[in-house]
Amino acid sequence: MALASTLAIAGIVLAAFLYLRRPAIPRQLAARYPGVYRFLVNKGFIDELYDEAIVQPVKSLSENVLWRADAGLIDGAVNGVGTLVAESGELIRHVQTGSMRTYALSVLLGAVLLVGYYIWR
Repeated sequence: MALASTLAIAGIVLAAFLYLRRPAIPRQLAARYPGVYRFLVNKGFIDELYDEAIVQPVKSLSENVLWRADAGLIDGAVNGVGTLVAESGELIRHVQTGSMRTYALSVLLGAVLLVGYYIWR
């Protein structure tokens, strides 16, 4: 940890000296070593490598496979359950009148049907 901290501080001091005190030296070094300069400016092309190796395959998988499964299977199931509940509620709504006489008559009718079924059998 001490070595890493020392190297970081040394890099900061060197950069401050070169870019603030002697700005011609970095330009000369960039002109003399264009390949090294391009490599360092592009951070060793790590971002591009990461994008090609990780980001693009995951993005492609997400867009072409996972999104279709989500939109078709999961959304279809959720919307299907919602539609089923709404339509069954629409049918049952007509049975719910709020009248106690109607409910009592329904219970009586159900009891008569049950007794009639057992007597008939």
